[in-house]
Amino acid sequence: MSPSGPSQRALVDRRGCLTPAGFEALARAPVGRGPAELAAHVASCPRCQERMLAGPAGARPSSTPARRRKPRLWIGVGLAVVAFVLALAALILTARLL
Repeated sequence: MSPSGPSQRALVDRRGCLTPAGFEALARAPVGRGPAELAAHVASCPRCQERMLAGPAGARPSSTPARRRKPRLWIGVGLAVVAFVLALAALILTARLL
């Protein structure tokens, strides 16, 4: 099944990845009825998957990477201390009741 509209050559680049026109052809197609060749390629190509998830018409993500939040170590340490204190209180209470 070949895609309707633009030729197959206009939908993929030299590497075989989808062009903006290829992403547009997939986006315009009803769910489950996109060009089979394009859908199969996107299913097997991590680069095209990233580009498709990046935005409309396969927009590329910005060149500056997103800033990652530093893990909040103090939250984990605080929870561990609270758990230890509760366990210790439970042991003391149990010892007094027995």
